[in-house]
Amino acid sequence: MTTEEPGAAEDDGRTPTARARWVRLAGRLVAVVAVGLCVWTVVTQWDRISGDLRSADLTLLVVALVVSALAGLVLATAWWYCLRIVGHGRTVTDVLAWYFGGEIGKYLPGGIWAIVGRGELSLRGGIDRRTSYASTLLSLGAIVVSGGWFCGVVGPLAVGLGDAPSWVAWFALALPVGAVLLHPRVVGLGLRLMHVALRGDRMLTVPSWAAMTRLTLLTLPSWLFVGGAAVLVTASLGYAQSPAAVSMAAVAAWTVGIVAVPVPAGAGLREIVFAALCGLGAAPGVIVATVSRLLYVLVDGAAALVAFSYLRRRSRLAATEEQP
Repeated sequence: MTTEEPGAAEDDGRTPTARARWVRLAGRLVAVVAVGLCVWTVVTQWDRISGDLRSADLTLLVVALVVSALAGLVLATAWWYCLRIVGHGRTVTDVLAWYFGGEIGKYLPGGIWAIVGRGELSLRGGIDRRTSYASTLLSLGAIVVSGGWFCGVVGPLAVGLGDAPSWVAWFALALPVGAVLLHPRVVGLGLRLMHVALRGDRMLTVPSWAAMTRLTLLTLPSWLFVGGAAVLVTASLGYAQSPAAVSMAAVAAWTVGIVAVPVPAGAGLREIVFAALCGLGAAPGVIVATVSRLLYVLVDGAAALVAFSYLRRRSRLAATEEQP
């Protein structure tokens, strides 16, 4: 395995192309349309929704906030493990700080700023950008596959309970498809495409099938927390619910948001997907998804503040130790 020295020149290929600009524009348009649909749904049924919000159970919302934070913590830990897979072991606290510090960038237009932010922060810690980008690509791939696995199990369960439309049973195909996507040949293709996009002359060794499977399984608890948080939010608003359908819808919505890279933080798309699958109806579904998103915004904001505080303190300590 070979990696580049930190600070190596990596500006080649970073100039936006016409195609990249069109992709970003398309992502923003999708976000605007999706958010507009969500706002329209809420406005047209505001009389009903406003009463539900006023009577929400704050205790359940606080518990949902904690569960949402645990979901983010698991995803950050998965990136730490992924860095170990590619031969860059670092302390958990350092990697968590890089992750949450960079994660705040996902709310910016463009879809890649979380990855860029994570790369820049980890660069200061001695990890070159390509390794950071490659490990992020691997961890995101594992997250998407594990989200598919979750839906592949819980979706058919919801169908069996009569809480989801029959076509959701097709989600079971995510189990074998996900296993194929973790194969070294598929993973290697993804790394090569990234390698070509960055115009580099070195590439990481492709992880084994077993290593990628372990990484994927490590991310599964995050989906349990994502689904659990959605169930708690639904209960806090007093809606009749199917935990299987709600949790499956929440995970499917998150997975779509991750795949839709050009759309900032999956804006609007997650709400639409959740409302379509949760079985609560359009307006309650959008409200549950919106409240859930607000909880994750709070988690991301608080985690970013803690991360940057830790990194500043660590930087000052290092500067002090270097002084004669």
